[in-house]
This record gives sequence, C-alpha cells and structure tokens, in this order.
Amino acid sequence: MREKDLFSDSFLNNPPIYTRLGREFSGAIREVSANPKEYFISAFRDDSLGARRRAELLRFGLAVGFFVFTTIFVIVVFGPQIPWLFGGEKAKANDEEQLITMINPDDFKQQPIDVPKDGKKASGGGGGGRKSVTPPSKGQLPKFALTPPIIAPRPEPQLKPPLLAIPETVQVDPRLEPKRDDLAPTGLPNGVQGPPSPGPGEGGGMGAGKGGGMGGGDGRGVGPGSGYNMGGGSPGLGTGTGPGGVATVVDSRPLPLNKPRPNYTEEARKNKIQGVVRVRVLVGVDGSAKQVRLAGGGLPDGLNEEAISAAYKIRFKPAMKDGQPVAFWQPVEIEFNLR
Repeated sequence: MREKDLFSDSFLNNPPIYTRLGREFSGAIREVSANPKEYFISAFRDDSLGARRRAELLRFGLAVGFFVFTTIFVIVVFGPQIPWLFGGEKAKANDEEQLITMINPDDFKQQPIDVPKDGKKASGGGGGGRKSVTPPSKGQLPKFALTPPIIAPRPEPQLKPPLLAIPETVQVDPRLEPKRDDLAPTGLPNGVQGPPSPGPGEGGGMGAGKGGGMGGGDGRGVGPGSGYNMGGGSPGLGTGTGPGGVATVVDSRPLPLNKPRPNYTEEARKNKIQGVVRVRVLVGVDGSAKQVRLAGGGLPDGLNEEAISAAYKIRFKPAMKDGQPVAFWQPVEIEFNLR
C-alpha cells in the first residue's frame, strides 16, 4: 500500500507541461548550439531514445513556427476587416469625428438670393465697349449670373484661346435670362449686322456705355441703368408684374423641374383606382406652387387630395414676360397608376 502511494505521488507532483516543455527546449537549444550538425543527423538517422526525443522536439518546433507564421499572416491580411481587432471601432469613430470637423454641410447648400416682395420690378443696367469706330454688332447676350463677371464679354474671336475656358457673363438675375442659342455669337440683340465689333463705349464689354456690361448704361449689367441687373435706374432685384398681379399672356410658360410621385390611399389601391387628376397650379415668380385647384371631376377614394399634395411639391422654371419672371396659372396632370 505504501509503495502504491509513493508511485501515485510521483505523477501528482510532476511539474506542469509548459515547465517540462521549457526544459526540453532549453536542453535542445544547448545541444544545437554545441553541435548543430550532429544534432540534426542524430535526429533523423539515429533510432535511440534520445534521437527520437530530438525528432519530436524538432517536429514540435516546426509546428509552433508554422502556427506563429500563419497567425501573423492572418492578422496582417484580414486585420483591417475585423472591427474589434486593434480598436477598429474606436478608429472608425475617430474617422467620423474628423469628417465632421473637416466638412461643413452648409458649404454645399444652394445660397439663397435675397429677393424683395412681389410688386417690385427689376432695375439696373450696364454698358461697355472698347472705343471701336463701328457700332456694336448684333448677337446674343452672355449668360446671366449675379456674381461679378471674371472677364468682360467681347464679340471678336480669340486667336489664342486660354487653356482654361472662362465663360463670359453679365451681372444680371439668371431668372431674367431669355432662351439661349449656343451657336449664336456674343452681341447685342439690337446691334447691327456686320463684322464683330464691341462698340464705341469703354471699360470692356459691348455697347456705347461703360463698366464692362452690355449696352448704353454704366455697370456690369445690361441696358440703360447703372450698377448691375437690367431694367433701368439703380440696381435692384425684382419679382413680378405688380402688386398681386398674375399674367394671362406670357412669352414662355412655366417648365416643371421635377416630377413628385403621388401617394396612393389604401382605399384606392384596394379598389384598383387608376387615372389622371387635372389641376391648375399658380406658379410664383420663384418657381414654387403658390395655389393648387382642381380642374375637373378628379378621382375617388382620396386621390384628389393626394394629387393636390403632389402638385405643391413641383418646382418650376417660372413663366417669362418681357424678360421678367411672372406669376402664371399652369395646368398640370397628376397620374395615378398601379403598375
């Protein structure tokens, strides 16, 4: 019984596996350091107990090395795709904070134009020329923009066009711009037919005035007046035909810029109602829908109301009369289709 206890105790008091492995590796390292050639030859050719132990240690070392190499390879290749590895979530949060700091969403918003209330007409003007002995030639006005022009417009073709093309503009409200012909030369609509000529004015541009605009005024706008814009007198932005005025005859009707999709009611979908609701939209000088009225019998199950709601979401290019945006009643069809 005593011998049995001693035999069991010899196993229970053995050191842990990692301690024994450490001792084995220490002994193997000493043997390899002493005589590397003899160590590997005996490990593969000798069949003694020590040789088998060396071979097992060698295979174990190779397995450990392969495991370590594989682990490093997986971390390097797939580590960036594992969110929790190396604080991925924290890094992502830091990136988002950096984006919020660097980008201001307001920089990408369309800047509104301060337009006065209905009833005030556009005013202002401009003129120019290059002291030519011939009158300004006939053509199309440059593009309208409320920002000051970078270069003054001119009708003569350039012998050496710049590497970076800069569009010619005049400082006029873009809502007043008439329909353009991209093939027409730059000039004054009331100019004379003939060779390109900027006119007898000065300061760049075309006409008999000065200031880099177009016409006989003084400024960067068009026609009689001063400063910028068009319409005569001191510069100012306008919006329409008069107090509460709605035009009945226009040079160009409103053009829709988007097509909102109307919502279906559950009753109309259940009853499979389809068709067209005709409405009349009062399009303001700013292109928004001011009023919407039914122009016919419409459709049942609440579709008339949904059509009116969709019509209010339409944005238009406003109607034009004598070069000015005007309010106008525009007929519109809102289609309901179950496809």
